[in-house]
Amino acid sequence: MKKFLSLVLAATIICGSMLFTSCSKKNDDNKVTDKIVGKWLNVESAGLPLTSDILSVSTFVKEGSDYKCYYSISEADFDVWFYKKQADVTVDGNTIKVTLKVEEITTVEEMTDITVNGDDLYYKGKTTLYIDGAEIASYGPCLEHYVKVNDDYSQIAIGRWEGTITSDEPGFMPYPICEEYFADGTNIEYQLVDGQWVEVETEYAEYFVDGNLLCTRWQYPGCEEERENGVIVSYVDDTLIIKEVVLHQGNLYTITSTLTKVFE
Repeated sequence: MKKFLSLVLAATIICGSMLFTSCSKKNDDNKVTDKIVGKWLNVESAGLPLTSDILSVSTFVKEGSDYKCYYSISEADFDVWFYKKQADVTVDGNTIKVTLKVEEITTVEEMTDITVNGDDLYYKGKTTLYIDGAEIASYGPCLEHYVKVNDDYSQIAIGRWEGTITSDEPGFMPYPICEEYFADGTNIEYQLVDGQWVEVETEYAEYFVDGNLLCTRWQYPGCEEERENGVIVSYVDDTLIIKEVVLHQGNLYTITSTLTKVFE
């Protein structure tokens, strides 16, 4: 049952974040389809800010006269973890339909009322879910907000990093951190023991970086999987700043990882 729900949620979330729009009426020269080519980070849904529990990036490309969308997401509760998964895009009059297939589930997202204002993008979408061709649910429209991603940290992230985690949450105690990211998508977590960094034992540990989205998941022996999803906000003088927005007791707080690359 959980697998089924995770497939439904994955399809819904992905298509709800993959957006394309046709030109405005009368073939306005300001073609929104061309404006949204690039990489976008989903920051708000239905007027609410997205927290680190679920973060996603959509990348839109134009191939000849066709459009494609590649999507990355990490959402822990339903075990959704996709890296650059492709959805098909078609134009139907003044509506763009994005179709995603995840095993037996097909999601069709109808995108309307697209607004691009500089690096901000908004749209309304209606989602319909199908299982083996039979419609099972339809809902929306829902307002989404994205910001454009102008940086790619996928290569920069590779290497070993040491630093400190802080937060604006009252009573939060800063603590040291050490992580190492490899080109094959795996990573190592270290803990400080008697002043020395020691590798932490895990069943597995992997990550992906898509633009400025950094998602990590791992499992300690005998424990459930854990995740961290954050947004890389800067990289200056070999120092990486990563932020996570978390909801705790009804309040939003920001967790900041300040990491410096270690050269050995």
